[in-house]
Amino acid sequence: MISKSQTDHLLSLYENTSVFHSELHDHSESGGTSDGKCALSYWNERMPKLKMDFAAILDHRQVRHMYLPDWEKGSFIPGTEPGTNISDAIARNGHMHYNILLPDRDELEKLLNEFAEYEFTGGTEGHFIYPEFTRERFGQLIDAVLARGGFFVHPHPKQVMDADDVTQYWFRDETGIEVFYKGYDSEYTQKNYALWCSLLSAGKRLFACAGGDWHAEPQNTSLTTIYAEENTPKALLYQLRRGNFTCGQAGIRMAVGETVMGGVCDFEGQTLTVCTGDFHESVKKENHQYRMDILSDMGIEKSVPVSMDAYTFASIEAQDRRFYRAEVFDETENKRIAVGNPIWNKA
Repeated sequence: MISKSQTDHLLSLYENTSVFHSELHDHSESGGTSDGKCALSYWNERMPKLKMDFAAILDHRQVRHMYLPDWEKGSFIPGTEPGTNISDAIARNGHMHYNILLPDRDELEKLLNEFAEYEFTGGTEGHFIYPEFTRERFGQLIDAVLARGGFFVHPHPKQVMDADDVTQYWFRDETGIEVFYKGYDSEYTQKNYALWCSLLSAGKRLFACAGGDWHAEPQNTSLTTIYAEENTPKALLYQLRRGNFTCGQAGIRMAVGETVMGGVCDFEGQTLTVCTGDFHESVKKENHQYRMDILSDMGIEKSVPVSMDAYTFASIEAQDRRFYRAEVFDETENKRIAVGNPIWNKA
């Protein structure tokens, strides 16, 4: 039985935040080398209808999308999706894409100029190439993204790379890897989820992300749920960078003591408390049954039924585990609709 003091404490850690449902990986038709099919004006029109609070528009090989008039009228996170060949990768295909999300559009130009390998031509119409990096140099790029207040994600990893060694998909802890891709039932979601679980088992601290990678019609089948103080790139990136967000369409708030999702703490003598709710309307279905699983590296530790229209709380005494995390299932359709990021044991 969970106590009121436990629920009050968890909610206090998320005080002054609101829930935001977002898309973290999309493209627009912005001219130049963009390969999206919809203009930013259409994104601005469709997002409210899809109950999306913001989208990360990450057009390829250029920065001009962030300087168009309709950018200022929408709720967009600046960034881009380059590609790179990792020259010393131990993989059948060492090529990969990666999403760079930044709090300010000017920071992207500074980053591209800092790394001469991009051959960035500069300015609002500037273009860049897909360079080749070693793993070491690629790690330096990730460090530079994080140093500028940004967030780094390895998108659709099993769609592009092909490696037997799962650590080839890892480059830095506290970065994202795209687990939900397109939707819950896609072939790559299943493969990416298994990859992320394998990386957790290998001791890597990667955050599970969702992305639609929509080039044509905007959709809301692969959203991210974030509790943040406001709907601004800076506030949203603050939570993304610390791993305090849900991959999927239901909100999960979780803490061990004072440490929320994405953090590291000593589990000894602590209680894990979890709350789920704030379902996106796209997954709220009449007569469906939902449940929340609390998991660790040892498997499922506790399962509880949840309501799509109310908050559900659960708690367990933390044991000697490597991490805890939570998931939400639509039991009627037997599909995972939300994955919360772990809290790791410092011990």
